Amino acid sequence: MPRVLIIATYASIRAGLHALLNDAPDLVVAGEVTGSGDYVGAQEEVNAEVVLADVTETEAVRLLTLMDGENVALVLLGESENEARLLIGSDLPGIAYLKKEAEQEEIVAAVRSAAAGLVTLDRSFLASLRETISGNLGDAENRFALRYKDPLPPGETLTQREEQVLQLMAQGLPNKQIAAKLTISQHTVKFHVASILAKLNAVSRTEAVTIGARRGLILL
Repeated sequence: MPRVLIIATYASIRAGLHALLNDAPDLVVAGEVTGSGDYVGAQEEVNAEVVLADVTETEAVRLLTLMDGENVALVLLGESENEARLLIGSDLPGIAYLKKEAEQEEIVAAVRSAAAGLVTLDRSFLASLRETISGNLGDAENRFALRYKDPLPPGETLTQREEQVLQLMAQGLPNKQIAAKLTISQHTVKFHVASILAKLNAVSRTEAVTIGARRGLILL
């Protein structure tokens, strides 16, 4: 039975989603967390096959970056066409994007289909996303096909550790080598990379390095 990790900011929403899934005899709620910052630790503990998330768009971007390259499906509840585009542009093994007001049957069906490696999309987003669906699913260079357009929260700067990670990214090092050089885990590196991309409003490691160099955060 697919194990599901629920991510939602508010306890009431987490409880509601938990209750919905409890009624499905073929699904198991493996854990609940409040946001993307708790994803890595929770996933290491519960090893879920599917993540069911009801989060802000900024959190969704960070979560997608953290999950990049992992064999975990994602069901995202949202209200943004941009979120849907980002999800479709990912390389996750199974994905679903539903509106936040989706019915129980829709959510349960989406979790099942994502666990099976399928793509589920709310019909209201379909027409406007046809180009993304047809043109970006195979884009290995840029996993997130469209730029995240929301402004960054004011006053956000990279931490010293994030600057170190960005500098090693500029050297073309993969996460494994960055982890070895900084004596941290690969999951911690993933978390830092996700934070860097979100803060710099970048959709790829290459773009993050370019922006970082332009801002004087790193030396090339």
